[in-house]
Amino acid sequence: MARKGDLKAIKITQCRYQQGHERFSESQPSPRLAPFRNNLVAFSQYYDLCFVASQDRILVHSPISLELRLLPPRSIINLASSNTGLTGYIDPGHPHSINQLAVADLGLEELIIAVTDDGDVVAYTTRSIRNEIHDRGLAYNTPCFRSTVRPYFLRNVGNSAWGIAVHQEARMIAVSSNSHKIHVFALALGHFSSDSSDEDSDRQDTASSGLQPSCDATEWAHSWDAPRPSDRSRNQELILVSHETNIPNLAFYNPYDRRIQDVFLASTDIHGSTYVWNVWKHIPFLQLMPSRSRIWGWGLLCIDPVFAQQVETTSELFGTEQDIDLKPPSVDITHALSHVPGYEDVHFSTRERRKNHAASDDLMDESTTDDDEDIGNDVVDPEDGDDAETGSSNDDSPGDEEDSPAIGGPGFNESKASAAANRKPRASAKRSEPLKHFMFCVIHTTRRDVRLLQFLHKKTPVDTMVNWLPKDIICEYILDQHLHPYDRYLRNLQRLNMVHQVPELSLVIVGDQMGRVALLTITRRKAEKGVDKLDDFGFRVEAFLPFGSQEDAGHRPKTDLLGVAVGPVQGHERQREDLFDAATGARLKRRRVTQSRRYRVMLYYLDHTVLNYEITRQEMAS
Repeated sequence: MARKGDLKAIKITQCRYQQGHERFSESQPSPRLAPFRNNLVAFSQYYDLCFVASQDRILVHSPISLELRLLPPRSIINLASSNTGLTGYIDPGHPHSINQLAVADLGLEELIIAVTDDGDVVAYTTRSIRNEIHDRGLAYNTPCFRSTVRPYFLRNVGNSAWGIAVHQEARMIAVSSNSHKIHVFALALGHFSSDSSDEDSDRQDTASSGLQPSCDATEWAHSWDAPRPSDRSRNQELILVSHETNIPNLAFYNPYDRRIQDVFLASTDIHGSTYVWNVWKHIPFLQLMPSRSRIWGWGLLCIDPVFAQQVETTSELFGTEQDIDLKPPSVDITHALSHVPGYEDVHFSTRERRKNHAASDDLMDESTTDDDEDIGNDVVDPEDGDDAETGSSNDDSPGDEEDSPAIGGPGFNESKASAAANRKPRASAKRSEPLKHFMFCVIHTTRRDVRLLQFLHKKTPVDTMVNWLPKDIICEYILDQHLHPYDRYLRNLQRLNMVHQVPELSLVIVGDQMGRVALLTITRRKAEKGVDKLDDFGFRVEAFLPFGSQEDAGHRPKTDLLGVAVGPVQGHERQREDLFDAATGARLKRRRVTQSRRYRVMLYYLDHTVLNYEITRQEMAS
């Protein structure tokens, strides 16, 4: 299909495949991993580091070879604990096991953050981990060592912790838990020292980030009813309460435009409810409720529209064969899946069984043949078992009516003392007046579906309003595949709980714990000039991983996908750039810039099998 406009094609290069049992030996047995969690692997965006959660430990791999081959771990971090005797929710025998790993920027510091089954939130700076490995100066083939890095941040949220979100500019860490609450830790803002040397700033964890973190609970202010956004000289803990069930994921909106001063947080729960919060107000100003009861919310991403790929037609907007009408309240692009290269709606184990059946000379009786003919039509299987996290049954089926968001509550007045008004401006540019009108998007995933939600922010001298726009883009059963009856137990793993975005590539990555990943391009079509209309936003499904050829070759194991890691290709990581005062010549602070648009994606399975890919964009001819 010809594509027009500025749309660039995704280029995917298959890299090294590493089978799980070949990565370890008798002298170095494979580490134990925890199933039924969220994402448990991550790449640093600035250093050549890969992190893998092994129960209550973090395995640190470095370096990663030019072939994107994952070498044995260099160090092991035994996760710090806030207290002894804490109990777990999923596995009482290993209460401190990690539920999710995430790498994110907090101010000018990159953190690796782990949340655990006993409710701990632990963060380390990637710089301190890199420095420790570098100072050891060990050869690559030497045994790994036990890390002695100290935690940068350590708190407990009282129950099994799951979701992680970080706001870089506002210096906030948000964590959701099975207590049905969201804890937002607003770290105190410090002052960047302009007279410190390069070496000093590389060694000081707090000075270079402009933060004053604390692991001492007595130094935290619990701010339930009286948040004080105007006072960022002290650490504050805000607790957001509206969800009525477990909250597996949440996401901050980190805008590229620094004129956006409000701090927005989106959260979703396993009943499918999605809330959008203005953090300092404590009350969600927007609530989207599903119309059917079995739409479980699992993943969230807040998308800045500035990074969307520019297109001209609706067929380019959604990856469809022909233009379609954008009729409220939603547009269903599920039918476009069949046109995606490499689309396969039958699970690889079922394909293997069919091949074996076709090659067999044994005659099957009529009843067996009838059962086999029904396999291909069994898109969704009933599930009577309990979910590992929630203890609830999973019995939604494609015959149910799709959930349609219902708006709960308009916007409300915004006080002048907003949180973002106290965020430190970038030294490279003078902050202009707050942006009054802007749009942002949210990618919301359930057990099977992906939905793009669109919001419009309007600010007047009196009110601040955020309105949901009835223009949802829906793709159902995006990674769903037919299963043989013998493989129906795999449905217990079905959840789209691994979501990443690569703004530079306009790319969103959605992973299913059953073992596959979808690559989505965020798209944008400009409104006609002279017409008082908003731009159209959408997404198109570009590809699926692993490739069908890899599955046929036996590279995809029939086990859980432990996690998906995304980061710049080795040698093209983001770099620091010093900013200087034009008058005095003093260094003001550091920001980070990107050298390359080449990214690596790693799929890590429960049996330690690793699949690697390199992804970039290229100009596509019409």
